[in-house]
Amino acid sequence: MLAMTDVRPAGIDPVKRERLNSLCRRMNMDAVLLRKRANIAWLTDGADVHVDLGSAFGVAAILWFAESIGRRPVLLTDNIERDRLVQEERFDPQQWEILAPDWWSQDITMDEKICVALEGVKSDISRSCSDDRGPDPLQPIRTPLTDREVETVRSLGRDAARIMSDLLTRFVQPGVSELEIAGRLTGDLRALNILAPVVLIAADDRLQRYRHPIPTANRVRQTVMVALCAQRLGLTVSITRLAYFAASLPEDLRRRHEAVCRVDAALHAATRLGRRWCDCLADGIAMYGQCGFGDEWRKHHQGGPMGYDLRDFKATPSETRTVQPRQLVGWNPSIMGTKSEDTILTADASGANESAPCEVVTRMSDWPVDDATGRPAILRRSA
Repeated sequence: MLAMTDVRPAGIDPVKRERLNSLCRRMNMDAVLLRKRANIAWLTDGADVHVDLGSAFGVAAILWFAESIGRRPVLLTDNIERDRLVQEERFDPQQWEILAPDWWSQDITMDEKICVALEGVKSDISRSCSDDRGPDPLQPIRTPLTDREVETVRSLGRDAARIMSDLLTRFVQPGVSELEIAGRLTGDLRALNILAPVVLIAADDRLQRYRHPIPTANRVRQTVMVALCAQRLGLTVSITRLAYFAASLPEDLRRRHEAVCRVDAALHAATRLGRRWCDCLADGIAMYGQCGFGDEWRKHHQGGPMGYDLRDFKATPSETRTVQPRQLVGWNPSIMGTKSEDTILTADASGANESAPCEVVTRMSDWPVDDATGRPAILRRSA
């Protein structure tokens, strides 16, 4: 059963309304175009406008007008989508202007819909939010998360962690294929209104070869890793766990996993309000070196801030933006053959300081932990 925070409220959060109005004033714009699904979900607390999950864009767009224009926001769609968006996604015609021409009417394009909606608006619209190239100007105003978003993320994190735990402690056995694991995982998630934009599963030899192992017919013999990005109401958490079916871990796997846990713990400890992302990453890179795996960070990105996108951007050695309050973060350090990943929430700015710890929203209370770091260990199960 979904928690109340997993049900969309009617109307637009006043905090988000003010953030968009402030953006219009700061950039001297009369209107902002929201085409990315991530930005539409952010503004509406989770409205789902997707049909094709493979696209960053959906079957609708939003025009948001500055306060000076004195006009309701416009939902741009077509007659196919109108009823569902009004009835299920809560685009109330009393609060939204809805432009939904017939889909066959001269094959009207999104640009033409925008021109129609902008009739009477003299200044140029910012089209920088309309494609997937370059930085998203709305990404900075999606942080900090609102109270409602924090509760939504906590609920999502608990559900994703429980499903992952049940999968690896009860369902997965030697002989089960990666595809069967993926099917069980995604089915359990969808039953709780959770999408899975990323599912990576590797067993045994494939775990030793690939950083992004999409599931195949390969069957589990002894070792399996499951990595997941789980999304509900537009918000996303990520989580990775490993299981091993034998009495004791091979020494090399044990050594590698203990090292990646130390890196992950260093990255968590480094993530403090106001710190630059490049400095957080540097702490993780230093720990890779201390553990004897100094080049591993070069072979896969280490993660970064997230929320309505799987990663808002990646932490790199040159990334000088800083950690923000109430920001979701997904660090995912890996050493070939193993990985450590959870989603953390940074501290609230009120009364917080740089030493305030982050909250792990995907924590599993029933999962074994590495004694030295407290990060998730490899689950050992009998074959």
